[in-house]
Amino acid sequence: MKRAVILSVFIILNLVGLSQNYLKKYTTVRVAEPPVIDGILNDGAWKKVSVCSDFIQREPAFNTVPTQKTEVWIVYDNNAIYVAAYIYEPSADSIFRMAGSRDDQSIVADKFYIGFDTYNTFDAYVFGLTASGVQMDYKDSDPTFDAVWQSKVKIVENGWIAEMKIPYSALRFPSVPEQEWGFQVIRTITRNQEYIQWALTERTLANTRTQWGRIAGFKDIKPPLRLSVTPFANFFYNSEPVANIDNSTSYQNSNSYNFGADLKYGINEKYTMDLTLLPDFSQTQSDNKVKNLSYTEVVFNENRPFFKEGTELFEKDVLFYSRRIGQTPGGYYYLPYMISEGEKIKKNPSVSKLLNAIKLSGRNNNGLGIGVFNAITDNMYAIVEDAEGNDRKILTEPLTNYNMVVFDQALKNNSSVYFINTNVLRDKKYNDANVTGSGFTFMDKKNKWATDGSISLSQQYMADTTAENYFGNQLGTKYFIGVRKASGNFQFGYSHTYVGKTFDPSDMGYQVIGNKQKERVYLLYNTFIPKKYFRESYNSFTFDYLTNPETTKSVFSQINYDCTLVLKNYSTFSIGTIINPFKAYDYYEPRVAGYYSRVYKKYAFYTNLGSDSRKQLYINFNMSYGNFIEKYSGGNINFGVYALYRVNNKFQIVANSGYSNDNYDIGFANVDSLGNIIYGGRNLRVYENILSAKYVIKNDMSISIRGRHYWNSGNYKDYYTLQADGEISPNDVYNEINDYSYNAFNIDFIYSWQFAPGSTISIVYKNAIETEGQIIESSWSKNFSHTLDSPQTNSLSVKILYYLDYAMINKK
Repeated sequence: MKRAVILSVFIILNLVGLSQNYLKKYTTVRVAEPPVIDGILNDGAWKKVSVCSDFIQREPAFNTVPTQKTEVWIVYDNNAIYVAAYIYEPSADSIFRMAGSRDDQSIVADKFYIGFDTYNTFDAYVFGLTASGVQMDYKDSDPTFDAVWQSKVKIVENGWIAEMKIPYSALRFPSVPEQEWGFQVIRTITRNQEYIQWALTERTLANTRTQWGRIAGFKDIKPPLRLSVTPFANFFYNSEPVANIDNSTSYQNSNSYNFGADLKYGINEKYTMDLTLLPDFSQTQSDNKVKNLSYTEVVFNENRPFFKEGTELFEKDVLFYSRRIGQTPGGYYYLPYMISEGEKIKKNPSVSKLLNAIKLSGRNNNGLGIGVFNAITDNMYAIVEDAEGNDRKILTEPLTNYNMVVFDQALKNNSSVYFINTNVLRDKKYNDANVTGSGFTFMDKKNKWATDGSISLSQQYMADTTAENYFGNQLGTKYFIGVRKASGNFQFGYSHTYVGKTFDPSDMGYQVIGNKQKERVYLLYNTFIPKKYFRESYNSFTFDYLTNPETTKSVFSQINYDCTLVLKNYSTFSIGTIINPFKAYDYYEPRVAGYYSRVYKKYAFYTNLGSDSRKQLYINFNMSYGNFIEKYSGGNINFGVYALYRVNNKFQIVANSGYSNDNYDIGFANVDSLGNIIYGGRNLRVYENILSAKYVIKNDMSISIRGRHYWNSGNYKDYYTLQADGEISPNDVYNEINDYSYNAFNIDFIYSWQFAPGSTISIVYKNAIETEGQIIESSWSKNFSHTLDSPQTNSLSVKILYYLDYAMINKK
């Protein structure tokens, strides 16, 4: 009996230790005189509230006592929430405090975070500071969330102090007399990779926010008028090469001044409107351009702030791809075929001009999220000049109106349903498009099991040139259904996807291929308790099988196993294999409707080894090898090295190099004069080198430079003719040259100074070279030298933004 009682008490204590995060509550208080944010904890306000100090270690030893003490105080007044943290360390020398830019989570520094789930929907606002004073903030559903708030960090003898002032304008919260929010405090200690929480959460959960604690005590706080305007002025100089009729190159120089503004208005405490007028994106990072031999579109990252921030509601089922807005005009590449003999291209804009864009988003007390988006791009004209000096304008992209509306209803148990509609309207001579979609995620009470589904309908209204004002209508459908185990060390799932032949969301969204059915099965097994040789392990097995729904033929099959280990010394090791095991047929590679080509079985192995990321020098090495299983023998080998060297706390250098050699790739080459589809057996080589450096003068001022060179060459060894049965036969007659050598070179130099909260001065210089020819240089050095001698684009941009906030100007 005694043993049973002791055992029962032991079990209850352990359950309390694991479930205490549900019970934990911190109570804040209102203060009449707010503290000064100076990194010195001598304000009387901090003495009026209890200390938050009962922290628990989550990593590396789950549910244990932290190695260092942490104390936190939180108070508020009519304008803001104030946070103070005393973060203890044995000495100042033990604190990692590398400098960096705002929101750079990769900074190797000790960090402090505080999170508020203001609507208790497991979607929190998180504000963070590094020991060097770098600000970080994000929203769970929106990693790009940026707010204006104040902070100060001070290094002291036995640790460091962090203070924050978070104005109510930085948050959204309900208008009720008393507030009680989800709440979390986190601290990281870099030197021993320690992750400490106030409310302990289990890593195997689908959403760890369900185990956050609570913060109470907020009374009679009123959501302020959230109104801010950021006017900007930009000077832009550009020198761009222009090809002349005699194949010589001249340079077109231009200067421009641009004035615009970004406006953010809180319609109420739930919904926010963002508006950008006459925006300027000349300072965004250059794209990593590549040579594309495939039939799928190259997808680039979104680097424009307006289209990155606050767009979480719009990211449903890839029906919205923001790079469509302001994309390269549709007639840009066809212009040489649109001009008459004797004419030369004088001007051909490569980007459609965005006139304005607006988005409205928010979520009400009942969990209904609403998003509305609109953007308009202008008519784009190229200018050509004839032999007599007369100019002629050619329309390369019509005035286009992009629209989207989203409704997303949050349900209990972290479940949700949504509805989305995208619409693209152009001049009546051009195509219009409309896509409507809906989906759901249903989870059980424990967030252990989940079912997901979606369905979409695309409509394309295509202008018929044979009949005035007549439009054809093309409909297409897509649906997805899946079930999964969403939490625990062992997770698995199955899903089925159908994409109709005529489904096409690409006017405003993105799709790899249509006309497919896809079955996917996956299994995951992860461990987080340290073993003899490693601390953590991540294992995944995925099987994909795609068929053509019309012919039922297999179009793709793949088995992938991956294992990643975090070793005891915090280095990482990964190994994996990819196998395409079944006979398949590709209906897109021939580039001609009604044809398909055989896809041959392949295999590949890969490995990755990374050193301890805390060290001054961090290196990551990866390698892979693949080959055909049947008929052909090629061999595809890839190497990559990433190295980051921290010279000191302010200066770092990053080098990233990759090499790929596919000895025998088989793919589409051309269609000959007889209509035969020609395939080529080719040797493909790719070199990519990126070198960047960054020097942080102080936390609000930095200089960075980034250079990238990409060389892709293809040497065709054999040619084949595609047969009606999808096989290829040798072709010794075809004699056209399809060899190519493509180079892309970019330099981005950036100076940035945040001279006031939310206000910056930035200077950006860019150099860009893009060349392609049929002569492949014998060495990388000769090719690089030839690239640097090619025509290049140079630009210089100077931009000033000034942030004006109504709440800060009209302080009570």
